[in-house]
Amino acid sequence: MCGICGFNWDDKELVKRMTAILTHRGPDGGAVYRSRGISLGHRRLSIIDLSDAGRQPMTNEEGTVWVTFNGEIYNFKELRTMLEEKGHRFESNTDTEVIVHGYEEWGESIVEKFDGEFAFAIWDQKNKKLFLARDRLGIKPLYYYWDGSKFLFASEIKALLLEPSLKREVNLSAAYHYLNWRYVPGEETLFQGIKKMLPGYTLTVKGKELQLHQFWDVPMPRTLRDNNAVSRVKEELQESVQQRLMADVPVGVYLSGGIDSAAIVGLASQSTTEPVKTFSVGFDHSQKVDELQQARRVAEHFQTDHHEIVVDQAISEMLPSILWHLDVPHGDPVIIPQFKLSQLATKRVKVVLSGEGADELFAGYVQYKTFLKAQHLRKFPRFITKSVVRSIPTPILNAFFDYPASLGTKGKEKVVDFIHDLSQERKAYHDLTSITTTKDKQLLFSENFRTSIHPAKEIYYQQQREPLLDRLLYYDTKTWLPNYVLFINDRMTMAHSIEGRVPFLDHGLVEYAASLHPRLKMRGRTDKWVLRRAMKDILPRTITSAKKHAFFMPLDKWYKEELRSLAEQIFTPANVRHRGYFNYEYVKNIWEKYNSSKLIYGKQLFTLINFELWQRMFIDSEKIPLDNKVALKSLL
Repeated sequence: MCGICGFNWDDKELVKRMTAILTHRGPDGGAVYRSRGISLGHRRLSIIDLSDAGRQPMTNEEGTVWVTFNGEIYNFKELRTMLEEKGHRFESNTDTEVIVHGYEEWGESIVEKFDGEFAFAIWDQKNKKLFLARDRLGIKPLYYYWDGSKFLFASEIKALLLEPSLKREVNLSAAYHYLNWRYVPGEETLFQGIKKMLPGYTLTVKGKELQLHQFWDVPMPRTLRDNNAVSRVKEELQESVQQRLMADVPVGVYLSGGIDSAAIVGLASQSTTEPVKTFSVGFDHSQKVDELQQARRVAEHFQTDHHEIVVDQAISEMLPSILWHLDVPHGDPVIIPQFKLSQLATKRVKVVLSGEGADELFAGYVQYKTFLKAQHLRKFPRFITKSVVRSIPTPILNAFFDYPASLGTKGKEKVVDFIHDLSQERKAYHDLTSITTTKDKQLLFSENFRTSIHPAKEIYYQQQREPLLDRLLYYDTKTWLPNYVLFINDRMTMAHSIEGRVPFLDHGLVEYAASLHPRLKMRGRTDKWVLRRAMKDILPRTITSAKKHAFFMPLDKWYKEELRSLAEQIFTPANVRHRGYFNYEYVKNIWEKYNSSKLIYGKQLFTLINFELWQRMFIDSEKIPLDNKVALKSLL
């Protein structure tokens, strides 16, 4: 992977500074290309063809097509053969050069031929056109700013912020999304005016015109009852893993002990003669789930070269650096073990494979079961179901919904909201997946904040997609997956100069999974049914039959040791009033009533703390640091 940046004018100092701030994404070299009307920057993480021939920005023989590229094109050898047959000559063994000559031959439609994860920008000198593209699922990031004449792009927002004319203002509607769901869906970011390139889109800037084009989407469901589904899923995943082992540097696998990462380890072990390097993270004080022990069993089964790390560092020491790498806050504390895991892996590999995407393909999340089980309640009047749910003991609700007992009183509030809104599917799904209830929204957010937000129109909850499960999977694939799951994966790996690859998100496998009948994904209480069957001859039965559980996080321990005191320090009445987002009494209520709903209040507090620290680092500061050595005390 690499870091890319650029803009549509010539400025030597700015492009050098933007490129430099992305050094962690590519420590193996950096270069820029400048000409009238264009500046391109690149930081290189050498993975394929480690020679100087792979240096970027890269051009064609005439110097009329220039590219800066982040990612991997796994079918580049086949495309290269096709291009050579058409007379194109190559000077390197890189996939980058295939983009250059492919654009010469096929123009903007080249993106439809790529199998891989990518974000790139092409400067077409002859047509004075800048062409950008982002891969189908959003594995690699790409951000841009456009004011009608000035256009900038980069792999990370911090590079864009180096442009002096770009004002640092909070996007209030995006902030509302983040504070409810811990991420921002769609093209908006928390920075006013800065947008994400959406997955599966291209963008063209020519003169004062900007055009966006969607070149791929998850196909409409076919509810296919394929008798060969088990073998087909196994074959597709096997091929994807083999492709993603391609590298001229050491490759490893992140191993959690669940079926997703275990499947990758098992298939990778079949594809190489050397022991697979595996990496796991955990907590030595974990009593609920021993993540390291489960991963260790898989590692022993496949005789991998296994390495572990325990998170025992104070989170206040890590948060500033993590936030710097994220650019925007994230409300899931999993960012902490992910950061440490990459810190471990970077000592031995430059590429890691991981299991992201399997839950969205094969229905692995608990909310899918909850939503499907609740459908028969839609025939009852809303006021009856709402009042009945309030009176039902929490243990009984938990037996039915697999949800609220661990969430305390807030869990029951969420279920009440959910059942009340069942006739409005999208709203009901948001009730399940947000960290705030209807009551929270009224009490937490100030009136001025609520009246200032203008959320974008919902475009991803597509009622025409049938059946219901496929509707939910599509929604998460378009929102949660790129902006939550893959975002964390990219930023925490690249923070330590590691390339992350995700075999489950080969677009051929994604398209096939989308075609399958829901019963092949979820059967009774068994999630990922077809994946479990596909792996039964490869993985130990303890893995294929194990119930999915969330990665254990010692949030309660962190709350008692650090988070509460940190929250009390930064959320003073004066500070909360100055920001204008929240009502102080509710913020204080979070730590005062924490014990009644530890999981939800803990998530809310972690989300709010990161939001405040992010503002102090990126919004309040006149300049962002050129490195990630930010101490918490400097933000307080």
